[in-house]
Amino acid sequence: MRCAYLALPLALATLFACQPTDDPSASGDPVPPSAPAPSFGATALKIPFNFFFVFDPDRGYSATFGLVSPVSDAPECGGSQPVYDGGGTEQIVETPSGAFHLRDDLHQATIVLYEGATPDACELTAHPVLARGRGNLHWTVKALGNGSSTLQATFGGILELAAGGRVRMLGVGNVRFDELGNVIVHEDHFELKPIGK
Repeated sequence: MRCAYLALPLALATLFACQPTDDPSASGDPVPPSAPAPSFGATALKIPFNFFFVFDPDRGYSATFGLVSPVSDAPECGGSQPVYDGGGTEQIVETPSGAFHLRDDLHQATIVLYEGATPDACELTAHPVLARGRGNLHWTVKALGNGSSTLQATFGGILELAAGGRVRMLGVGNVRFDELGNVIVHEDHFELKPIGK
């Protein structure tokens, strides 16, 4: 299982309007008949987000996606003037049954690959930069009402190595968590493939 840090700017709220009685004469402020009926369907949100951070203790790397400026500039790390790119969007859908779908996307975002894995992005200021470039990230979490969930991640791009040369980075993960908490890894792949050699 690959771990990831994800700060969700998530604020889901559901409002239900209830009338104390069906008799309009018993209520001081009846709902007019032209008012739309409350929706009991899925709730969907689409919100922007700035950057994404992943780390892999098994392979010894961390990476930021969408953060152009140094990590120390991010508000989460005490900074105040961060620069972002990639146009990150987060789509969230929740159904009345409790099923939940979250998808994060960044396109042509700045990628910075660091040596060493840390669960705290702010600690990356002390980690050497291995490579930087641009690429895409797609991160999807699906939680079903029965307690099971899936995590699918794909990220990749073209990076310039700090030591010289270029590589194509590709990471793919597909993990299922069953209703008992068991982890089933369907795919777990990461590679840095040299370009032009």
